[in-house]
Amino acid sequence: MRANRNVTLSGDAVVRLTGGVTTYTGVITGEGVFTVGGTGTLVLVKNSDFALPRDRRQQKIVTVGGNHPVTTIENPDPPAVIVQRGATLQYGDGSGGDGVIGHVTQAPEVSLNTLNHQIDGTLDLAVHRRLNLGVISGSGLVKQRRSTWPGIDLPGTHPFSGTLYVGTGADYGSLHYLTAMPHVRKVVNQGSFIHNAPDGEVVSDAADIYSQFYGNDINFHTWGSGVVRMSGVYSWSDNGSDTDPALSDPSRNFATVPHRDNKRGINIEGATVTWGDGKHNRFFLPGNENTVYINMHAERNGTRSVLTFDYNGPVTLDAPISGGKYHDTMAEVGRGDVVIAPTRGNAVTFTAPQNYDGNTTIGDGASLRLGDGSPQGDSSLLRTGKIVDNGELIVQNATKGVELARISGKGSVTQAGPATTTLTGDLTYTGRTTVKAGTLAVTGGTLATSTAVDLPASGTKLDLTQAGDQTINNLSGAEGSTVAAGRILTVHTTVATTFGGAMTAAEGITKTGPESLTLTGAHATPNAAWTVREGTLALAGPVQARQLTVEPAGTLRATGTVEGAVDNAGMVDATGLTVRGAYTQRPGARLTATRMSVTGEVTLAGTFTPDPAHGSGVIIDNQGTAQVSGTFDGLPEGAAVGALRLTYHGGDGNDVVLTGQSDTTGPDATTRQAASSFGPLWWFSAAGALALLIALVFLVRRRSRNRNA
Repeated sequence: MRANRNVTLSGDAVVRLTGGVTTYTGVITGEGVFTVGGTGTLVLVKNSDFALPRDRRQQKIVTVGGNHPVTTIENPDPPAVIVQRGATLQYGDGSGGDGVIGHVTQAPEVSLNTLNHQIDGTLDLAVHRRLNLGVISGSGLVKQRRSTWPGIDLPGTHPFSGTLYVGTGADYGSLHYLTAMPHVRKVVNQGSFIHNAPDGEVVSDAADIYSQFYGNDINFHTWGSGVVRMSGVYSWSDNGSDTDPALSDPSRNFATVPHRDNKRGINIEGATVTWGDGKHNRFFLPGNENTVYINMHAERNGTRSVLTFDYNGPVTLDAPISGGKYHDTMAEVGRGDVVIAPTRGNAVTFTAPQNYDGNTTIGDGASLRLGDGSPQGDSSLLRTGKIVDNGELIVQNATKGVELARISGKGSVTQAGPATTTLTGDLTYTGRTTVKAGTLAVTGGTLATSTAVDLPASGTKLDLTQAGDQTINNLSGAEGSTVAAGRILTVHTTVATTFGGAMTAAEGITKTGPESLTLTGAHATPNAAWTVREGTLALAGPVQARQLTVEPAGTLRATGTVEGAVDNAGMVDATGLTVRGAYTQRPGARLTATRMSVTGEVTLAGTFTPDPAHGSGVIIDNQGTAQVSGTFDGLPEGAAVGALRLTYHGGDGNDVVLTGQSDTTGPDATTRQAASSFGPLWWFSAAGALALLIALVFLVRRRSRNRNA
């Protein structure tokens, strides 16, 4: 080869290099295997074409599909070009397109090199042409130089376990072929690493990808239902070598460095792309708005991009998803959707405002956090898209409020940051609504489909004042929390709950549902009407209301105070209840009480059931001046109630009291009781006094007649 004469192979040939650079200007033909060994570099400047011996040929090229054929390589041939460890084979001298070894077979829409390459040393690609290296094996370095367009095609499944250096461009899959490199150790990307998936196929790349200098990106294209899956990490490399790139400190992916050398880009061109494989939580793109960009575009035919996050633990995206051109990412809105895959533990956090116009879907068992709770980590979504929440949506912005529109799905919504979150539009999600911190406001739609509402911390607020009539389910919360409604608030319970905070509503609060709602806080609604329509409302604290109505299917169990009238058409169970207003009990209603105080008029009907353990005493302490109007059904004045008697004129004359059988009541009760305490002696004393009085009158009249005579 030193004589630069053409070589015709008639078997296997080995070139032993002894250091330095050897340039070969001849052409290699024939049949055999070409091996480069030793140390040094062999440079080829002319194209060579030979064949593997016939008895070693075994691979089969298979093409399937009609209008969009896809070609695969089955049972690949053994390598025809081998570069041993320590040696370098260089294709081309950097000035033209010649210097490549290959035997090309044409498949539908794709040209295949049937001379497979085993690279344990270095293959240096310095040609300006599209390259195809067949099936690549070995553990060395395949390096494409910078600015050697148009790039490398990588059809087939490659057992290569070394490092691939993309200096200009490489196609990992295409519309017409599949690529897999499951064992590649690392990839250095200094150009455009283009990933493609044909219709119905998943093209996976598990490699860790490194950039070294400014000006590189990864582009994605898919057709039909094709998917590209990336499960490695795309990082900057500030040390190491071409064969073993590395980053000295992970924080440098986020730092501003000279010449923006750590800038990395993503362009999703109407493609369907997944980051992660659901088996780890090493995030694909560590960086922020200063060090990475993500552009989602739509194809000319209208096909939009889809980006899916699929991890089994927490990951964070610190950059916006947008739709500009290369580094000018915020110049246009992103055209596509984002999916948080339904993988258990898949917890994705966005810490930058997002700028894509499509839907956001959260899968079952997954979560999306907007904001990380720090002042620099606030996030948001555009209102143009819907949120399909089948997992958890958690908003924890620290300084900037966020508005979210049109949330559906079976998942939950949690407000967890001090900045206000506002929900609007069509809200149909069915999971829990939790306010752990700050304020959750609703300005459109309703929370009626949300399974439960919980405010577990003091100082939290659910603000419904701008949303008209609202219904919430299974309300619970801590002391110091607040639910504020603009008009009528309906609280529906299907499980027993306790709310220790305060509720306000301009027009009214209604309790519905079969289970109990216990209120332990204070509620100031002076102009509103409260209604217990179904189930039990248990009051342990004060309620200020124009009127509290208990409907036939409702129960009021109260130990607190109602600052207003109570109208009972259902059941009132009162133990220490104070009504600062009138108490009216309708026909068919029921009262179970040990003691209640009423400052207004008392009107009774319906039934009364005493507490057997309480015994005698005041049932209704009527603190007004009017007499009790009406009676309980079947219980007229003095009626027996077990071993006791009921009076409506007890106490100071207008209280409802249970007394013993011999007791009487009324304003002269003391006199009668004192008289009865003397027993029969009282009657003898009275009779004696009367006889003495008659005798004195008779004596006076007799003396008067004698004097006149």
